[in-house]
Amino acid sequence: MRKIKLIICLFVLALFTYSCEDELAEKNSNQNSISKATLKNGRLWFQSKEEFSKTFQSLADASEYEIYNYFQPLYEKGFYSLRPIVTEKNEEFLYNHYIKIVKNNELYRTSSRSSMDEDDESIFDYLDDLEDIVGDDVFAAFLNNEAEIVIADDIYKYTDVGLFISKEDKLNILIDVLENKNVSTDITIPTSTSAKQSILNEFPNDGLSPVNGDVSYFRVLYLAPDDSGGGGSSGSGSSGGGSYTPTPGAPTSTDPSYNAFINNLTSCNPSSGTFGNFFFNIFGDNNVCIDKYERRRRVKTKAFNYNYFIGFHLGVKCVHQYRGWTGFWRTEATDEIRLVVEAAQFEYDLDKLLGNSIINNNSQIKDFYLNNQRINYGPNNINVGGPFGFSYSNLNHSSLPQIFQNNGMGLTFEFFGTGWTWLDSQIQGGINSSLNAKKLNEHFYSTLYSETTSLLRSALNNNSYNAPANRTFSAKFPENGKLIVQKAVLDQGFGIGIRQKTFDFGAEIRFNASQNGDNSWSISGGQGSVLTRPKKLRVKIIGAARRGSAWHGSKFNKDIQ
Repeated sequence: MRKIKLIICLFVLALFTYSCEDELAEKNSNQNSISKATLKNGRLWFQSKEEFSKTFQSLADASEYEIYNYFQPLYEKGFYSLRPIVTEKNEEFLYNHYIKIVKNNELYRTSSRSSMDEDDESIFDYLDDLEDIVGDDVFAAFLNNEAEIVIADDIYKYTDVGLFISKEDKLNILIDVLENKNVSTDITIPTSTSAKQSILNEFPNDGLSPVNGDVSYFRVLYLAPDDSGGGGSSGSGSSGGGSYTPTPGAPTSTDPSYNAFINNLTSCNPSSGTFGNFFFNIFGDNNVCIDKYERRRRVKTKAFNYNYFIGFHLGVKCVHQYRGWTGFWRTEATDEIRLVVEAAQFEYDLDKLLGNSIINNNSQIKDFYLNNQRINYGPNNINVGGPFGFSYSNLNHSSLPQIFQNNGMGLTFEFFGTGWTWLDSQIQGGINSSLNAKKLNEHFYSTLYSETTSLLRSALNNNSYNAPANRTFSAKFPENGKLIVQKAVLDQGFGIGIRQKTFDFGAEIRFNASQNGDNSWSISGGQGSVLTRPKKLRVKIIGAARRGSAWHGSKFNKDIQ
């Protein structure tokens, strides 16, 4: 029978991983491998989207030292980031640098801040407001203080209603478009509600839309995970939260002080990139909770799925911060920091691949990736007696698509469906509610964990094997064109100020299938031209930092109970 091979690709580039300790980073810094931006007319310039994407990805999870080492020479040349990279080393320099533009800012001059003393620590509070629009710290540092960047001959201008794009020599036309539509050209000054509504009415669709022959417009149309639609003309974007209740079987701590803190901690309702209670999530999910436990110290916990058209970033983060005399918040090392993600669920929706339901019934085929090895469980293997058995092959963990990689390598298991007939029928029927997200999470920690442990003990000939806390589960639904991913993260550090995990930068995924379902539906990295992005992020997360004997931080769940 004629076979249909379908290749769908998403962009994955190598991710540089580094230690968070500055001393180690200084010894092993790999700055020469990262492309240097050119400062041109007050904006950063890159030769191509590929060059920018590689640079952004290389710095997104890099150490504080490496990020500082990249941007500080640009600041010394006169560049102003939209939200600067502040460290203890450059804090005073940046204060003297930024106080000049702050005092010329219209929002500053027309507010009560204009009467403040320069030493008032709230003078840079507007930077927190900007995080609601451009939430990614590193991406915001690439934009100048007018939220612009140039790639090749295109200029990208970010606003509180979305992204506007034109050729660099057509910037005057772009500005005319903004002024004619009453969109604020200064990202620190909110666009009026009426103007925002007009933009929403004129450009209701997700993605890129033409404005005229010279200017294009881009925004992310927020789609709630319960498929209720979106666009968000009102509301906080934080639906589906509620009380954080740990799922039985999820990782627990033996530290009594930490457990006492978590048990007594009230669940946070995260902000979601709401700017003026309008146009929330215009560049993707941006869920943030802050525990300001002292006047100058706080713990920030984030779960995000950003889409900036020229850059993408899906992940989680916990950072301990200190506000110095300058008013800037910066990362501060603390005694201990923990990032615990019980569940991060997201999905890739593709066009329906095959009309043959048999392809969804390949649930007996299971793949496991651990210890730089791939173990396949399925029919026609002869390693173990009976109709099913195991086959083994070596692989490099770092060669897996980004979404399949775990801290400390961990464990990834890839099934057809979830292994639960009832839940599979709900997903295949197009039902994908918060209730089913909860059911998948419970299934992840109960049945799937037990089944996986049993199979791997047999495959590894090790009856004491237990799956590590850092795990990725991928459920494939070829007939529906859906891939659902659940990740669990347990990350801990001492004497540092940040823990973070990138799940995806826009992974390249290759899907192969046959019309009659006689071959497995496989996923791997690869080149291609059709792009799809992860969406419908749901998360249950804890971010906590210990200073002395006291713990501080937040816990929240977003669109999953």
